[in-house]
Amino acid sequence: MKLINERCNECDSKIDPYEFFINNDGSNFFCSEKCCKQYYNRTHEELFIYKSICSGYDECHELNNISERCKTEKELRMSQYGFPQGFKQNRCLPSEISIIRTNMKLYNFVKQSEEQSSKLNEKTVNLTKFNVNLTIAMLLLAAINAIGIIVQIWLQMSSGG
Repeated sequence: MKLINERCNECDSKIDPYEFFINNDGSNFFCSEKCCKQYYNRTHEELFIYKSICSGYDECHELNNISERCKTEKELRMSQYGFPQGFKQNRCLPSEISIIRTNMKLYNFVKQSEEQSSKLNEKTVNLTKFNVNLTIAMLLLAAINAIGIIVQIWLQMSSGG
């Protein structure tokens, strides 16, 4: 999720990247319903977009566990009484987000272990091939030495020994 780095157009506080409002054309950011109402009273612009993203959204997305509760984008019409009630959506409880994040850490650990194990297996195979080649070279050298010794013994015996 791309975090926004904006300030509220009404009160100049930093926008919470997980829950904020923007005006219809996306040019103004607002931190709360109260600030939207102030903007409405000043400009009479009534259309706003409410954006809300669960703080565990990225982890859920990576685990392919995205539900309708993870991200909300609703167009709202402001009136003199404010926004309609019930536009905010229920999010995961902090304990659920904690479980999701723990699962994500476990998933990343298993993935890293698997990658490291694969690299280690590859190195082991390469070392085994090298050891086999070294063993073959040593056997060839031993055979050549044995042939040399046999030839030397035969030469000594045939020369009158």
